Amino acid sequence: MLILLEAAHTQKKLHQKKLLYRVISKNGNPTGNYLTRAKPRGPLASVIDSSLDQNWGNTATKIVKLKIPKGIKLYEGVAAPQKGLVGGGNQIYLPKIDKNWVIK
Repeated sequence: MLILLEAAHTQKKLHQKKLLYRVISKNGNPTGNYLTRAKPRGPLASVIDSSLDQNWGNTATKIVKLKIPKGIKLYEGVAAPQKGLVGGGNQIYLPKIDKNWVIK
């Protein structure tokens, strides 16, 4: 389910490798489908900008970097507001993420 503002998103194909970010809890899933181009500024900012509902359990305390190869198609837009969280941050949805893209 895409949670992009008013379902306004753009499908793009990467023409070069791209560094993207994901915020997770300590034991969260580093290969989840939602990422951002914006380097996270901290847990609170990430929760607000990405509208991370705290009922999901994501405390956004760990930053995961992923190097996405060229040629990959993604969907990009703005995180929609929900449950009092304003959203508005860059949000990227990738249908499938390879664990080898995670930078250790």
